[in-house]
Amino acid sequence: MDKLVRRIEIPLAKKAIEKAGLYIVQKKDLDRLAEVAANAYQDYPLHNWFTKGKYDTKASKLIMQISLKTMTEDAVIYADSEEINGFAVWLPFGFTGSKTLPFLMNGGLKLILHSGLGIIGRLLTYENYAMKLKNEFTDNYDWYLYNLSIKKDAQGKGLASKLMRPMLQFCDDEKMVAYLETNKEPNVSLYRHYRFELMKEEVIPKSTVTHYAMVRYPKDEGNLATEKRELETCTPKLQNKML
Repeated sequence: MDKLVRRIEIPLAKKAIEKAGLYIVQKKDLDRLAEVAANAYQDYPLHNWFTKGKYDTKASKLIMQISLKTMTEDAVIYADSEEINGFAVWLPFGFTGSKTLPFLMNGGLKLILHSGLGIIGRLLTYENYAMKLKNEFTDNYDWYLYNLSIKKDAQGKGLASKLMRPMLQFCDDEKMVAYLETNKEPNVSLYRHYRFELMKEEVIPKSTVTHYAMVRYPKDEGNLATEKRELETCTPKLQNKML
């Protein structure tokens, strides 16, 4: 990650998040975040594929622990509050994927011992594919929503919008593209409430999992009030499914 991005863009984004009253996650919170993600991603198609078709809570938690620890210096990671009922992870422009050595050093070997060497191959297949698409649609000049997770018992209470809105406002203010992917078809229409456009839909290589790549272009200043009203009309039922 470019040092200039770390020095300027990440602090600016964190300032916008704090101004919105959200909690900037600390290193001590990362294990709790992994637990929230493992809870939220039960039966998520991609994670099922990582573990050969059957959801493995421990493996999912390990994947999130490793990913969060690997990217903690390069990401904007925040939660609804210190209770951490939900959280979001955004990576700034220039992100091209996790590095293998830090991944292994932050727990990758433990994941291999638990799930077998094959899981690393599937993780690499997915990341190479996902990063190739991201580059295709944004030239890696984007804020990338890497993860949005909300605990099952906290869903339907508006947390998704609470987590999404400040960062999308920041992207508009900075005239930056936002990018995300999902592997559940119902989520496509939900992210469209936040003005993300579906750019590509196809099956991930060597899998049966469908990948939906979505881009959100910055909105003109004159239309921000309209977008705010649109976001506020997202019902709790819809937000409940934004994982």
